[in-house]
Amino acid sequence: MLMLGLQGDRSYAPVTSMSFNHQGDLLFAGYADGHYTVWDVQRVTAAKVVAEHKAPVVHMLYLGMDSQVARQFNMVSGDSKGVVKSIRFSPSSWLSRFSTSKTSTLLDESTSTVVCASPLVPEEKFGGSSASTSIESMMGGDLLSAEEGVVIFVTHQSALVAKVITTPPEVYGQLPKPDGVREGSMPYAAWKYIVPSHGSAAENVQVMEPATVPLLAIAWDNQVQVAKLVKSELKLYAKWTLDSSAIGIAWLDDQMLVVLTSAGQLCLYANDGIMLVQMLVVLTSAGQLCLYANDGTLIHDTSFAVDGGRGDDVIGHHTHFSNVLGKAHHNCIAVRGASLYLLGPTHLVVSRLLPWKERIEVLRRGGDWMGAFNMAMVLYDGQAHGVFDLPRALDDVRKVIMGYLVELLLAYVDEVFSYISVASGNQLEHLNDSYSVTSEQYTSVGGVAVEFCVHIKRTDILFDEILSRFESVKQKETFLELLEPYILKDMLGSLPPEIMQALVEHYSAKGWLQRVEQCVLHMDISSLDFNQVVRLCREHNLYRALIYLFNKGLDDFRTPLEELLLVFKNSDSENAPSLGYRMLVYLKYCFSGFAFPPGHGTLPPARLPSLRRELIHFLLEDSDAPSLTSLSAIKSYKNLYHLLELDTEATLDVLRCAFINESVVEKDSTPQNQDLTQKTIDVLVLVLETNKSIQPDTNWPSKDDTGHMLEFISHFVSCGEAKVSNEYLGQIFEYLILDASIPANAKIREKEVLALLKVVPQTDWDDRHLLDMCEKAHFYQVCGFIYNSRHQYIAALDSFMKDVDEPIHAFSYIHNLLSDKRLDYLEAAVISRIPDLVQISREGTFCLVVEHFFQEFQHILSELRTHPKSLFLYLKTVIEVYSKGTLSFSSLREGEPRGTRVKNETDDFLERLSEFPKSLRENPIHVTDEMTELYLELLCQYEPNSVLHFLETCESYRVDHCLRLCQEYKIIDGAAFLLERVGDVGSALSFTLSDLVSKFCMLDAAAAQRVDDYAGVDHFSEVMNKEVNDILHIVRTCVGLCQRNSSRLDPNESEALWFQLLDKFCEPLTDPCASKMDSEQNSSGSLKTTWKIRGSDKGALILRKLFSIFIKEIVEGMIGYVRLPTVMMKLLSDNGSQEFGDFKPTILGMLGTYDFERRILDTARSLIEDDTYYTMTLLKRGASHGHGPQSLVCFICNCLVTKDSPSTTGIRVYSCGHASHLHCDPASHTGCPICMPKKKGVRSRGNLLSAESGLVSKALPKHKSQATGAVHLLPQEKDGLDRQISRYEILSNLDKDKKRIVQVDNMPQLRLAPPAVYQEKVKKGVAMLRGEVAVLVVLLTK
Repeated sequence: MLMLGLQGDRSYAPVTSMSFNHQGDLLFAGYADGHYTVWDVQRVTAAKVVAEHKAPVVHMLYLGMDSQVARQFNMVSGDSKGVVKSIRFSPSSWLSRFSTSKTSTLLDESTSTVVCASPLVPEEKFGGSSASTSIESMMGGDLLSAEEGVVIFVTHQSALVAKVITTPPEVYGQLPKPDGVREGSMPYAAWKYIVPSHGSAAENVQVMEPATVPLLAIAWDNQVQVAKLVKSELKLYAKWTLDSSAIGIAWLDDQMLVVLTSAGQLCLYANDGIMLVQMLVVLTSAGQLCLYANDGTLIHDTSFAVDGGRGDDVIGHHTHFSNVLGKAHHNCIAVRGASLYLLGPTHLVVSRLLPWKERIEVLRRGGDWMGAFNMAMVLYDGQAHGVFDLPRALDDVRKVIMGYLVELLLAYVDEVFSYISVASGNQLEHLNDSYSVTSEQYTSVGGVAVEFCVHIKRTDILFDEILSRFESVKQKETFLELLEPYILKDMLGSLPPEIMQALVEHYSAKGWLQRVEQCVLHMDISSLDFNQVVRLCREHNLYRALIYLFNKGLDDFRTPLEELLLVFKNSDSENAPSLGYRMLVYLKYCFSGFAFPPGHGTLPPARLPSLRRELIHFLLEDSDAPSLTSLSAIKSYKNLYHLLELDTEATLDVLRCAFINESVVEKDSTPQNQDLTQKTIDVLVLVLETNKSIQPDTNWPSKDDTGHMLEFISHFVSCGEAKVSNEYLGQIFEYLILDASIPANAKIREKEVLALLKVVPQTDWDDRHLLDMCEKAHFYQVCGFIYNSRHQYIAALDSFMKDVDEPIHAFSYIHNLLSDKRLDYLEAAVISRIPDLVQISREGTFCLVVEHFFQEFQHILSELRTHPKSLFLYLKTVIEVYSKGTLSFSSLREGEPRGTRVKNETDDFLERLSEFPKSLRENPIHVTDEMTELYLELLCQYEPNSVLHFLETCESYRVDHCLRLCQEYKIIDGAAFLLERVGDVGSALSFTLSDLVSKFCMLDAAAAQRVDDYAGVDHFSEVMNKEVNDILHIVRTCVGLCQRNSSRLDPNESEALWFQLLDKFCEPLTDPCASKMDSEQNSSGSLKTTWKIRGSDKGALILRKLFSIFIKEIVEGMIGYVRLPTVMMKLLSDNGSQEFGDFKPTILGMLGTYDFERRILDTARSLIEDDTYYTMTLLKRGASHGHGPQSLVCFICNCLVTKDSPSTTGIRVYSCGHASHLHCDPASHTGCPICMPKKKGVRSRGNLLSAESGLVSKALPKHKSQATGAVHLLPQEKDGLDRQISRYEILSNLDKDKKRIVQVDNMPQLRLAPPAVYQEKVKKGVAMLRGEVAVLVVLLTK
C-alpha cells in the first residue's frame, strides 16, 4: 500500500478529485484548498504542485498525449465556482519533474457552473505492452486512434462538447436539457469507443468508416441520452427513461452501459437503450447486499460487515460542490475490465460479470443441469447479454464454445447414467416395479441429449458417443423411439443407414409401421441411403413412403404406380381394395398438381402436362395379368380396367380431373397428345361393346357402371374432344333422356343432351325419335332446339314457353328470332302469346314490347283486356317502370346458365337487358289516368294488401272514383286513407271500425276453443296470435288516425273522435246479461249491430282481460291529445253502474303516468334548489376565507413582515403560505410567483424574478393599497371566480331572458335555504376549497 501526501499546511486539505493517466503510473489529485498535485505513483513523490484555483478542485481530467507536440500531455481542471482551466505539461525524464508549458482559462465565474465534466481519452488495444517507468511510459503504449482533447462540460441547463486543446477551442455540439427533467438535477456523463459492426468481410473492405466511433452517454435525472461523435459532429443515437433518478453512469464495454439510480437499482443497458439486466442493490443494516431481477425475484445476496453503515447510504457523494440542490455522486462508480466498483462513504462494493464458461459452471456445480443447457443454447444462438469474453461474430462464438458444449453434454449423460445405475442396483428385489421408472429416466436423459444435439447441429455426437452410452446400458430401443418426435417436427432430417435399419426393424417388431412411414415422409431424401430405404419400404409394405421416395428423389411417378398395381393384381386379401383406392388418390393428386402424400405442397406447373400424359399412357397400356371377370375375354386388357372394376365412378372422376385440368394448362401440339382423350374414350367404348355379350347376372359392369361410362363419354363428345359412332351416340341419348327420373338430374341431363346436339352433326341423329323422347321427358329446351333446326319457329317458341323453370330461354329465343327474321306472321304469333308470356315473366315481356313492339303498345294493352290477370301484371310493370325509371330482371337472371363451355344463345338477350335503361330513354312510357284507375281496380282484385301503398305513392288518380272502388272491394285501409285525405276523418274512422265486429266474433270463437288451456293473458295472446294481432292492428291504425288529425280539429271534435274509438271497445263490456249480438236502428235509419261479452260465455274472463289491454292502448294514445280529467270523466260517466275491474289496469296506468311525471318535476325542483344553495355557500366561503403565512420573512427581500418592521406598509399572503411586502412586488399576479408553473416573462423591479427563471409570465398593473385594515379580493381571486361561472348565475340569466319558448304556469320560486336532506353534504364541501386560489391583503399601520 502506498501513502501519498504533502508536508506542511497543504497536508490538511482533503482530496476532492483525482484522475490517473492511461498507463496508471501518474495520479492527478485536486484538493479542497484549490491546488492540485501530479503524483509519481511508482516513486511515491510529488512531480508537480500547481495552485491555479481559489475554490475546491472538483474536476481533474487527463486528456492524453499531444500528438502534435512530442513529450507533452494535456490536463483540464475545474473548481466548484465554475472556473475551468486547460494545462499542458512537459515531462523531464532525468529530473522526474514537470514544467507547465501553457495554461488557459476555458470557463470563468461569469458562466454557468460546470457540475459534470468527462474527457474522451484514447484506450489501449488488447495485448498492448505496459510501460516500464513512470514518466517514460507516457511516451509509449499502443493506443487506439481517437479524437484528441475532446471534453464534455455539463451544467444544469445544457451540455457542451468541445475540443479544448486547440486555440481557440472548437465546439462540436451542444445538447439542451431534455424536457421533463427536474430543476437542479445533477447530470452524469461517460465516453466509450465502439467498433462499427458490418455484415460481412466484403462489406468491411468496401465501407470506409473510422476504426472506432466515440459514444457519449448522459444521464439527466431519469432521462438517459446516447450520442455519437462522427467527424466532429454530435448526433443523438438513442434515449430512454428510467424509473428513478440516475446517480451514476459508466460503460462496462462498448455494448453495455451501467446506470445506478437513486432507488438503489443497478441497470445494465445495451448501447441502443434495450435493458439487458436490472439489479436492485440494497444494503441492509445487517450488511446484506441483495441483487433482485426487475420482476422482484431474488438473484443473489451476500453478507459483509460495514461498521456504522446505514441501509440507505450506499454511494458516496461530494461535499465540496456549491450552489447545487442535490447530492453530487461523481467518480463514485468505476469500471475496470468486467468489474464494477461502487464507492460508498465507508465501504467499497465490487460487482463482477462472470465469464461465459464460469456462468455455466456455476449452474452445473449447483446441480441445475437444465439451466446450464439453457445458458449454453442461449450462447450458441447469440442471444446472451453481458458477455465480454467471446468474439462478436456468431460463427466465431460457436467455434469457441462448441468443444465445451459437447463436453458438457457427455458429462451430463455420464453423471445421470451413473446415478440411474446406482439407484437401480439398490432396487433389484423390486425389478418389475423399477423397470418402468428406469425406462422413464433414460427417456428423459435421451430427450435432453437429442434436443441439445439437434439444436447445436451435432448429430454426429448423437449417433456416435451418445448412442454408444445407451447401448452400453441396453437402452438402444429407448434411444430409437426418442428420434420420432424430432423427425416429425422436421428437426432431424436424416439418419445414418445403420440407424435407419434399426429404427425400421424395431418399429416393425412393435407393429408401428405407420409411424415409420410418417418418419420417412419427413426426412431429407438426399441425405438417406436411397436403395436401403426403398428396400425397407418394399419389405414392410410402406407404400406411401415408397411413392414419396420415387416422386421426391427421382422425379419418377410411374414406377410406384406400377408396383402398386402389381401388388393390387396379385393380392387376394381384404387389403386389395384399400390399395386400389390409394392408387386412385395418388392419381388424383398427380392430375390435380398436388404432391403426394397430402401436405407436401404442389408440383411444378411445367411438369404437369408431361406427367399427365405419362400416367394416362400407363393406364391405357395392356396389362400382363388380366382380371378373372368377363372382361378377360378382351384381347388387350388395359391397366385402366383394374381400377374400373374396383370403382367405376371414382375412376372416371379421377380421369375427368386429368382431362379437365389439361384444358387449363397450355396443351402440347403433338398428335399424340391430341389423340389421348380419343384413346381413352375408345377404351371405354370397348367395355360397352363387350358388355352386350355379358350375362345379366354378372357383377361388372353393372347398369350404374354403364351409366357412369356413358356420362363420361357424353361429356367429352359434347366438348368436341372425342367422337363416337352413331350407334353409341343413340345409346347415349337414350340413357340421358329415358333415365332422367330425378328432377334435379333431369335438368343437368337436358343441358348435356343440348350440348351434344350443338356439337354432333344433324345427320348423325334421328330428329323424330329424339323429339318424341324429349317431349315425353319434358326436355322443352331440346324440343325447341330440334324444332328450330327444322325451321318450325312457332313450335319452337311454344316449346321454350313450356319451360317455366328457365323462362329466359323463351325470351332470348323471341329476341333472337325477331332480330334475325322480321316476318309478319312471327310478330303476330308473338303478340298473340303475350298474355301467356306475361304469366311467365312480366319483366321479360315488357322488355320485348319496348324493344320490338313499342308502336303496338296500345294495341297490346287492348288485347290484354280479355285476360285480366295478365293485364294486371303488365300494368304493374308499366306503373313500376314509370315511377322508378328502371326495372329489376333478377327473376330472369336466376335462370341464367353458368359455367357452360360454349357461347349461350341467351348472351345477346342478357346484354340487351343491361341496356334496358337506354332503350327506355329512347322510348319513354306515358301513363294516363285511365291506366292508373284500371290498374287500381285490378289491384283491388288481385293484391288488395298493396292498394294503400299505391294510393300513398301515386298522385294521378281521381279520389272519388278510387274511393268508390275501395268501398266496393272492401279495401278498408285504402278507403280510410282517401276519406282522411278529403278531410272526412269521422267517416275514415267509422270505415276503419266497420270490420271490427267480425274480428270480435273470430276472437270469441278462438277463446271458446282454447279456454281449457288458459295459463294467463300473455300465454293466451301467444296462442291466439292472429286474432289478437288483427284487432291490435285496427286499434293502432285508429289511434294513429286520431293523433294525426287532433291538432287541426276543434277540441270538441277531437274529443268526439277519440271517444268514438273508445266507445267501440267499451260497449262489449257494458251489459254482461245482454244477448251476444244486438241490432238497433241508428239515426240514419240503418241497423247498427253491436257485439257484447256475456257473463255466461265460456271465454268471458279471457275476453275481458284482452279488451282491457285494447282499452289501455287507446287511453295511452289519448294522453297528450285529450285532457286527463276529461278522459277520467268519460270513463266514470259511461261506466258508473259497472264494475271497474275491467278498467282497473287502464286507470292505474293513467295514475301511474301522472305520478311519475309529478315525481320528476318535484325531483328537478329539489335538485335545483340544493345545487343553488350549495354553490352560493362555496362562493361565500371562498370570498371570506383568509390565509396565514408559513414564514414571517418576505420571500423577495428576506425582511420581516411583522408590525414592528419599519418598512412594513402591507403584506400579501398567498394560499400556498408565501408572503411578501406590497412595495416589494406591487404587480398583481394570478398566483404565487414561486409555486405557479414557470413561463417566459419579464424582469421585476428587484431583478429577483427574472425572465430566465420563468416565474413571471407577463407584466401586470400595480395594485393600489386601500385603507388600513381593509380586506379585499385581489384580481386573481376575481379571475378565478370569472373562470368558474356558477349555476345560480346561469339560472339568473335564463330568468332574465324575455324570449322564453315554454311558459310554465305557477312556477315555484327557488328557495335559497339549505335542504334538510343535504345538510351533511354541505358541511363536507369545505374540502373542495383547497383548489381555490385566494389571496388576502391586510394593510397594517405602524
